[in-house]
Amino acid sequence: MPTRPSQHRAIAARPAVVHSQFDRDRGSASARGYDRAWRRLREQVLTEEPLCRFCLAKGQVTAAREVDHIRTVRDAPELRLVRANLRPLCTPCHSSRTGRDRAAGGAPPLPRGRPHPQGGL
Repeated sequence: MPTRPSQHRAIAARPAVVHSQFDRDRGSASARGYDRAWRRLREQVLTEEPLCRFCLAKGQVTAAREVDHIRTVRDAPELRLVRANLRPLCTPCHSSRTGRDRAAGGAPPLPRGRPHPQGGL
């Protein structure tokens, strides 16, 4: 007799209260420097390079969904809108990079996302 397949149920890593406090402390995207000029440049980068640079370096083809600052805005605000300081990444690669930057800088970690389908960085 066939059995019903098991269902995956995600377990929240942190309570919603932690997320809402983090969001309040973080500020809006515009307040952090992600304004109209950033959105236009971001679209330009993704149009010019539609694939994740990190995945390509590993021989994988993955669509880029994020644009990463090579030198962070916190460390080099003058490079915020400089095209040479930007690279396209898929969401898992960008999350991994951001997590490493936060760990190195002592900032509180963001909530965990989905793991990279090919095993991360």
